[in-house]
Order: sequence, then structure tokens, then C-alpha cells
Amino acid sequence: MILLAAGCASSTAPTVEIGGEVLPSLYSVVGEKKITGTSKSISTGLAEVELTYQGVSIDELNSYIESLISDGYLVTQEASATGSGQGYQIGKEASTEGNIILISFYFEDGGSTVINYAVGAGTITPETRG
Repeated sequence: MILLAAGCASSTAPTVEIGGEVLPSLYSVVGEKKITGTSKSISTGLAEVELTYQGVSIDELNSYIESLISDGYLVTQEASATGSGQGYQIGKEASTEGNIILISFYFEDGGSTVINYAVGAGTITPETRG
């Protein structure tokens, strides 16, 4: 069963709650940014929250990512050009054994920034440079 709901997200919430996990929000690192879109989905074994922001600079996004990495997140997908922007992903083991947290970022220079938080079963495999 999949449940989709457009929810309200606070642009000043210090955390994002998903799948039993409480994660630091973008606000907790860079301050208030306008949220222009939200979505939440829950299906068997996977919970996702996606937030779309306006007015986030690449330096602010990098500060947020660096903060998460210092909190134990690993790079699971290096930055790569996708469409008119770039994507990036980090992850770490969740507090529930056998689950992981993945945070995906999509940044369009001068446009919107999409952050997708997902919690579900899996293992973390850091991306290695070859």
C-alpha cells in the first residue's frame, strides 16, 4: 500500500521526522528558506519525505551536507550533473537495526533545491573513487 499526501512542512523546523528517525533539517544549519513543495510517501518498508526549497545557494547546501557528514553520514553517490542541475546522496545506518537513512539532494543553480529523506531496509555502501 502506498500513501501519498501533500503535507505542510515548517521552514523553521530544526528536524525532519521520518520512519522513526529524527534528522537535522536544512534550517538547523542555514536558517529559514522558503519551502515551495512537500510530499510524503509511506509504503511497505520505505518512508520518504521530499522538500523543495527556493533560494538555497550551493554554499548553503554544501554547509548542510558537511554538517551531516560530520554527524556520521557517508557519501553514497558523488555529485553528478543531472538535467539542469546536480545530484548528490549521503546515507548512514538508522537507529533501527537493518534500516538505513538516505538523503538525496538535487540542486539547480538559481532554481529550486530538492532534498529527499528516505528510511528503509538496506545497507550503506560508500561510493569509491576509481
